[in-house]
Amino acid sequence: MIFLKKSSLRQVRFRRLTGGISVWLALCFLVFLGLYQICLKSVWKQLQRQRAVQAAETGMFSLLSEYEPHLLEDYDLFFLDTSFQSGKEQTGELCSHLWHFMSLNLQDGRGDPVYGMQMKGVDIGGLVRATDGEGMVFYRQAIRIMKERTGISLAEDWILQDVFQKDVEEQKERFQRDSDYYEGSVVDYDDEEEEIEEESREWDGIWDSFTLSMAIPEGRELSSRSVSADQMPSHRDLSEGIGKADGTEGDLVEKQWFISYLCEYLRHAQEMLPNPRETGYLDYQLEYIIGGNPSDRENLDQVIRELLLMREGANYTFLLLHPEYKEKAELLSLLLVGITGNEALIKSVKHLILLGWAYGESLVEVRQLLNGYELSPIKEEADWQVPLSGVLSLIGNPGKYDEQRNRQEGICYETCLRILLMLKTPEVLAMRALDVIEGELRTQPDCGKIHIDHCVEGMTAKIWLDGIYMERTAVYE
Repeated sequence: MIFLKKSSLRQVRFRRLTGGISVWLALCFLVFLGLYQICLKSVWKQLQRQRAVQAAETGMFSLLSEYEPHLLEDYDLFFLDTSFQSGKEQTGELCSHLWHFMSLNLQDGRGDPVYGMQMKGVDIGGLVRATDGEGMVFYRQAIRIMKERTGISLAEDWILQDVFQKDVEEQKERFQRDSDYYEGSVVDYDDEEEEIEEESREWDGIWDSFTLSMAIPEGRELSSRSVSADQMPSHRDLSEGIGKADGTEGDLVEKQWFISYLCEYLRHAQEMLPNPRETGYLDYQLEYIIGGNPSDRENLDQVIRELLLMREGANYTFLLLHPEYKEKAELLSLLLVGITGNEALIKSVKHLILLGWAYGESLVEVRQLLNGYELSPIKEEADWQVPLSGVLSLIGNPGKYDEQRNRQEGICYETCLRILLMLKTPEVLAMRALDVIEGELRTQPDCGKIHIDHCVEGMTAKIWLDGIYMERTAVYE
């Protein structure tokens, strides 16, 4: 027999575990507290970094505010003289100034460090110098200046001028070829000197008789200034920075902007001949950029000869295309050497007369340009000023035609200089312009030791603070 025990309900007892929930909350709190501290520290760091960035940018701005005032006043250029007019670059002084400016911006009203930040170190490098890239840093800033001061229409106008310039260059090359040919044909007759009249030999040497004084209008005084080329930026060894050319400097419009800057801020002979300076650097500054010689006389002489050659080519072409004037030259050549019966000799003398006639007209034009007159871009018969009978007398009396009887307009002396400047490379234009700018600055008080390669447009600063490292680059814009 199977007996089953009667089941009965047993009392259920529960054991209370006190404090269990509190431990769990404490663990959670510790986790969240750790996250909170991490977030708070991150925010604190970001706050410190943000304040440090502001202090760095303000410090760099304050440092660049110590720009060279004479460059800005005279040439509208923003550059910082890293030598502080001492003649020797002082990068340590730059660091000291930046340290000072940043420290001021990291202090509160009581002079205590803000957010506990203190300067640990400063280093400045990456200098972008005016002379870097063979003057291309200065070149680009000068272009920016002109674009800010004027409208883009100026560049468009000078595109048309470039077309004219190319035409003049073609005439110049054509004249040079014709001149070489005809002068060569005359040399072939040296053995027959007894057959050539004395009058015809005067036409052969008319170009060689040119002197600079013949091109200077009456009442004008030539400058006798000269400088030493050895210490010019374009000749001496320069401090090097990280600036370089960007490849756009050879662009036609950009080049015209820079030439416009040169014409705006530098002097030339036409404006200086009536009012020579008692002190200063070279007076004929645009002429120096074209010639590159250390004296005003040499530069003006070179420019005048180039203008004579350019205008003589145009005038010679005009005479060849004008039947009446060409016929007068043929008649005079027959009168001078027609007795020889040598057709080649007669033809050579005719062209010598045409060349001499063109030279005489060109000499008159150059004198008028220096006197403030203008010339017509396309010469017409009414614009021709020198008769054939008056060419030889110009050698003794070059001022006979200084006043224009038929007023011409279109090409002034500065326009001619622009054409000659266009033939130079951007590097030559920039470095020679810096020669002039540095030289002019050194003639002013407190600027006797300035070096243009110590003048910088931008720089990079490395900055160390408590737990923070930054690099900041600042440039003049």
